[in-house]
Amino acid sequence: MGILEKIADIEREIARTQKNKATEYHLGLLKAKLAKFRQALMEGDSKSGAGKGEGFDVVKSGDARVALIGFPSVGKSTLLSTITRTESSAASYEFTTLTCIPGVIEYNGAEIQLLDLPGIIEGAAQGKGRGRQVIAVARTADMVLMMLDATKGDRQREILEEELESVGIRLNRRKPDIYFKPKKTGGINITSTVPMTKCSEKMIHLILHEYKIFNAQVLFRDDYTSDEFIDVVVGKRVYMPCLYVYNKIDQVSIEEVDRLAHLPNSVVISCNMKLNIDYMLESIWKLLNLICVYTKKRGEKPDFEGGLIIRSNTNVEYVCRMVHRTMVDQFKYALVWGTSVKFSPQRVGLSHVLQNEDVICLMTDDEHRPLLDESGRHHTYTSLNAYITTNDRQTSVGANTTFATGEKLLSGRYESLDYECDESEISHMEEKRLGHQHRRRLVVLKWFIMLLIGICTGLIAVFVDFSVKNLTKFKFSFVQNKLDSCLSEHCLFKPYLTWIGINVAFVLVSSILVLWEPAARGSGIPQIKCYLNGIAVPHVLRLKTLIAKVFGVIFAVSGGLAVGKEGPMIHSGAIVAGGISQGKSSSLKVDLHIFKYFRTDKHKRDFVSAGAAAGVAAAFGAPVGGVLFALEEGASFFNQQLTWFIFFASMVSTFTLNVVMSAIDGHFGDLSSPGLINFGLFKDVPYKWVELPLFIVMGFIGGIFGALFNQLNLRLTKFRHHYINKHWLLITEVLLVAATTVVAAFLLIFLTMNECRPIKTQLELNSPTIQLFCPDGHYNTMATIVFSTPEQAVRNLFHSEIGTYQAWSLLAFCIVYFCLTCWTYGIVVSSGLFIPSLLIGASWGRLFGIGIHTLFPSIYFNPGKYALFGAASQLGGIMRMTISLAVILIEATGDIVLGLPIMIVLTVAKLTGDYFNEGFFDIHIALQSVPFLPWESEVFSSPLSALSVMSTPVMKFKTVEKVDTIYRVLRTETHHGFPVVDHHTDESNDERAGTFQGVILRHQLITMLRKRNFISLNDCLRDYLTMDDFRESYPRHPSIESVYLTDEERELYCDLRPYMYLAYTVSHRSTLPRIFSMFRSLGLRHLIVVNDKNEVIGMITRKDLARFRLTHTKGHTSIEELGILS
Repeated sequence: MGILEKIADIEREIARTQKNKATEYHLGLLKAKLAKFRQALMEGDSKSGAGKGEGFDVVKSGDARVALIGFPSVGKSTLLSTITRTESSAASYEFTTLTCIPGVIEYNGAEIQLLDLPGIIEGAAQGKGRGRQVIAVARTADMVLMMLDATKGDRQREILEEELESVGIRLNRRKPDIYFKPKKTGGINITSTVPMTKCSEKMIHLILHEYKIFNAQVLFRDDYTSDEFIDVVVGKRVYMPCLYVYNKIDQVSIEEVDRLAHLPNSVVISCNMKLNIDYMLESIWKLLNLICVYTKKRGEKPDFEGGLIIRSNTNVEYVCRMVHRTMVDQFKYALVWGTSVKFSPQRVGLSHVLQNEDVICLMTDDEHRPLLDESGRHHTYTSLNAYITTNDRQTSVGANTTFATGEKLLSGRYESLDYECDESEISHMEEKRLGHQHRRRLVVLKWFIMLLIGICTGLIAVFVDFSVKNLTKFKFSFVQNKLDSCLSEHCLFKPYLTWIGINVAFVLVSSILVLWEPAARGSGIPQIKCYLNGIAVPHVLRLKTLIAKVFGVIFAVSGGLAVGKEGPMIHSGAIVAGGISQGKSSSLKVDLHIFKYFRTDKHKRDFVSAGAAAGVAAAFGAPVGGVLFALEEGASFFNQQLTWFIFFASMVSTFTLNVVMSAIDGHFGDLSSPGLINFGLFKDVPYKWVELPLFIVMGFIGGIFGALFNQLNLRLTKFRHHYINKHWLLITEVLLVAATTVVAAFLLIFLTMNECRPIKTQLELNSPTIQLFCPDGHYNTMATIVFSTPEQAVRNLFHSEIGTYQAWSLLAFCIVYFCLTCWTYGIVVSSGLFIPSLLIGASWGRLFGIGIHTLFPSIYFNPGKYALFGAASQLGGIMRMTISLAVILIEATGDIVLGLPIMIVLTVAKLTGDYFNEGFFDIHIALQSVPFLPWESEVFSSPLSALSVMSTPVMKFKTVEKVDTIYRVLRTETHHGFPVVDHHTDESNDERAGTFQGVILRHQLITMLRKRNFISLNDCLRDYLTMDDFRESYPRHPSIESVYLTDEERELYCDLRPYMYLAYTVSHRSTLPRIFSMFRSLGLRHLIVVNDKNEVIGMITRKDLARFRLTHTKGHTSIEELGILS
């Protein structure tokens, strides 16, 4: 009896055997025998060659292979001709196609090979009608496209499924998760991770014994049937998706079409009428699980034309092997943009799984080439946002706000400032012509400018303080009058709505001003820190920004938001200094032609430092604190003379403020005004050594709360950037914050309406007191805080007597104000964070003091003292400042005795907060993707050399360069500095070579072109430009688009030698720590890398160094490399 007869007998035996508990083992044994004979039949055909046939050997090509299977005359050839470029003959009789005809489907950039196989009939698995050849080809496919005739019911589908099932092709099923491994000894060991209800251990033994297997390890990871276990034992099973395509739907009823379309994995089409073909192609794409990823070379745009077609759940290692078989061995890391990563770009390894439309840049580990790209200066990693842009202006919140997809990017639009001394030939000529007396005149002018900076900053501080006080007084007196009149009439909703209306109106004005000039958003301290670090932040020092900043903060504070006016005062002082020191206004198109010798980035930086310090001095009445603030938080370079200048400007600012405020208060000449913030004097507030541990605990609490505040604000800022990025959404958020602030204040007032205190002390008589529901001669403590300015509220918490505030009311106020402040900072208003932070800390600090007094009632603990320490701790935990903040608080409180406890809590708060995250301003600088250089240089212990970080190749100019060459380079390149080399040519590679001579800046070249400073090669006498020619356009230099040259002028030459300056150079073997130290201490913009022959081989800029960032997270310090947005 042959194999076919045995198979037929077993099939008849299975068909006539009833299926129940008594026969399940018998059926399982029959199925095992059937599978064994079918496998033997297939193997026998393979060895004898019966399964082969001429015309069926088709080379597999494309991204996937689809086998088109069906009965004769169902429309397979017509479908092939419709969706591919291959013509397959079609006729009205059966078996038109006798061999395998390949075609290619082009869909979503993929090439899918479609095989039109001859029609098969019932019994094809036994060899009828060349069925074995057709099925053999189908086993090599990635998917089966089963073509069915919609007019012939479901019988065709059942027959084809049975034929494919009998030869080991499993359609739309997953491979069973069963571990099976034959062994030599040990018997059959069966384990499972789930209860086995479909296949018992006895059944497993019977099946294995039928296959002569008596020693094996079997592990079921799910509940599977005996048929599925047999498939695992046999092993030669193919699992593939199948799409059932019902053709000729134009010949059946609409009800039948609807029934067929709702079957699983089914599509209804009409080849003749070309109905629903697109949906069929989409279904093929989905069932094949194909995705498209795009590749990107370093320094170039992604290749969106030719993507790589891969399967879902494919990792980076597979992509490397697709690119080249040796890529995995050279692989270092990959940069991925897209939905598979949290940040774009993000460094990933070989095991990272890619998703559809990801962009990948493979980085190889090659010691003989730099990490950067050699194809151009734009060598660093580029965000897809640089290539996928829109013209929607509303999505840009501000000129100074450039958020990346995460903090893992640097923005390429920020340029560096030139803090180097000009060492050009024309500069030396000017110094020699003006003489030593000119230098003395410049020093005198500097003192005069510092005087003007201090006076103007002090006057602005007076204006801000006077405006805020009067607007706040008007608002609260108006609301209080409404409140008093409504207490008896029970119409409290009227003052409530009045309060909301006034606050919303004030805040709306502030937000409109910020939308008018987005650079006025926030406190401005991060932008000033960046400027003093050497970064040209757009619009940060403009007159328009000053107007929006001053009036914006007035209306924001008067509108009752949880903001302060001290941070914007620092920004305002810096803008005043930047404008006065130049003697001109680019916005007003006014040039007084004075102070022209200070029109350089180096001099302007010094004046901006003084302006920021003067702003601190005016805000806190702390000139020494202002100097230390500029030193600790801002300036990159300090010397003794600059320190004196800054201290003088701070002193003048405080003096001006005191003089004017004394006149406004009616006691002219009293110069004891403490500044915009009056914390009140702490007199006779001793502390003992036993309290030092308490101060340390408070510092720890402040560090925890500060880190929490920074983290919450960070997440909120990211959310705001992604989802609240249109003007109407931004204004809506501002109005919502203003209304919520009033609601929270009203709730706090009415929840504490019974907390009344008698008006006793002189302090309370001088402070605004709100009676509300209290009896005559008493005031409501919470209403007094809410209806006061933040400065007055801080003063009340510092100096109110014991028992003034209840513990639970302070806790409620602290939580509410903490949340409001965290939400408020970042909306489109001018806002400071100093006073809100102090108020948060003062509330929980006083609560801490009340708790200590409750625990130790016999010992006197002044809660006001602990309110001060809590305020210092909270501010230190958020800002991470120590020296300057300690001096500012000492000067603001007027008590040097409390200096030690303040220093203790500030130090502990900073150390605790640094364990979790960075300071508040540093976090926002990172969010703006600014290439900020930190203080530390020794952190870069990596052995990276100049070759690893430099930009290469570099566009170089000859000392005497053709005008046309300069013009073309400036039109095509955006770089701001170009090395100048002596003019000889390397004949071996036809490149500009020669030793390094100097650096010429972009604005210098544009000025030379605009001034027509050209020569011919035969000229003997030449006219040089002067330094005044380059100063006249500072700081807004013209662009190359403003230059027009004739053809004759393009043929002339420019002599660059008088104008280039002698830049610093480093050897190509220099290490990164040395390079960083030079950049940070000298304030460089460009650093030229030369070889042993003094030939230029690369250039290092700020962005090349800022890519390596030091991060602190939960006590761990690491160095990460960032990508750069073009």
